[in-house]
Amino acid sequence: MKIRFEPKDFSPKFRLAATVASGRDVKPILQNVKARADKKSGLVLQATDIEVGIRIRVDCEVVTEGEALLPKELLSKILDLTKEERLTLTHHEGKIIIDGEVKERYTLDTQSPKEFPDIEEFGENTYHEIPAKVLQEIIRRTIFATDTENIKYALGGVGFEMEGQNISIVATDGRRLAWQESFGDCINNHKVEVAITPTRTLQLLNRALSDKSIGDDMDVKMAVSNGMVWFQCRDITLFSRLIEGRFPKWRSIIPQTDDTHLAVIKSGELLTAVLQAQVTTSELEPGINLTFERGRLTLQGEGKEKGQSKTEVPISFHEEEKTVKVDPKFLTDFLRVLDADKSVSIYLPPDNDPIKITADNGGYVYVVMPLSG
Repeated sequence: MKIRFEPKDFSPKFRLAATVASGRDVKPILQNVKARADKKSGLVLQATDIEVGIRIRVDCEVVTEGEALLPKELLSKILDLTKEERLTLTHHEGKIIIDGEVKERYTLDTQSPKEFPDIEEFGENTYHEIPAKVLQEIIRRTIFATDTENIKYALGGVGFEMEGQNISIVATDGRRLAWQESFGDCINNHKVEVAITPTRTLQLLNRALSDKSIGDDMDVKMAVSNGMVWFQCRDITLFSRLIEGRFPKWRSIIPQTDDTHLAVIKSGELLTAVLQAQVTTSELEPGINLTFERGRLTLQGEGKEKGQSKTEVPISFHEEEKTVKVDPKFLTDFLRVLDADKSVSIYLPPDNDPIKITADNGGYVYVVMPLSG
């Protein structure tokens, strides 16, 4: 195999594949990225750690067809450090030889590519098509609410429910919940009751969809079958095992609300105020008090050996005064995924019930448990 490429174009896609490649010693061959070159399709990179796999087509000049295993760590370092505008990579007699056009040359040991499992192309007949821009947004709006400490269990992933054109995406760590309603074209009656997709998989997908070759108008094919989820967009195919387990009956967690004790504020203004109030809090004392009064929201934080912080912002609120205590991180995580000028509606609960916050006319819902005391 012999190919020529420009590092600035090749490097981002190689790095994405290298991120998927296994970092464990259980099966050392999976710590590589497999490259297969032919003059018709160009170069295809493949990587997997068995749980997740990716296949990426890369534009380059194929001089000689063939395949090779590319050591992810060494090649990543070379791509980081090279000053060459164009590199030639050759696989010959168990060696990877990388030549620059000016002065660089590297010779790397490699293994046989025959033992590396191939990543199949997307071949599902039933699936949903979701605009790439929409899918990226719903990932950002839910992924932060997953349980990052127990990633192998149900709360460590994002739940997808799909029927017809309707798609619900929800994440919860037991203390807060993020739910986004969305849409997509249903192909051949694809239906998903619940598919718990690992957080890491969605992080990789979001990174893949950020590639400059993928436009906002492109669609992503998403298929769920036999405990697996598949995504395909243009030159990128990503698969992952789903998380096994029972996802919570999340709809029953969302408070039923009316317009009483409703406050409306711009997300950017609220984010700034929360960050100001949390200055004097600590991990042991994380809570801030939010006091809602007619036309005004007061935010206060306090911590031992730190002091007190207080700030006020105007707000649309017309009920009697009410104070709730929340973990500011739970608010900032939510507010940071919204545009600063987007209005959010805050439904204040009776007693110590969950707080419900919505955006997009209720199409995006966030629920957070208040702190006691």
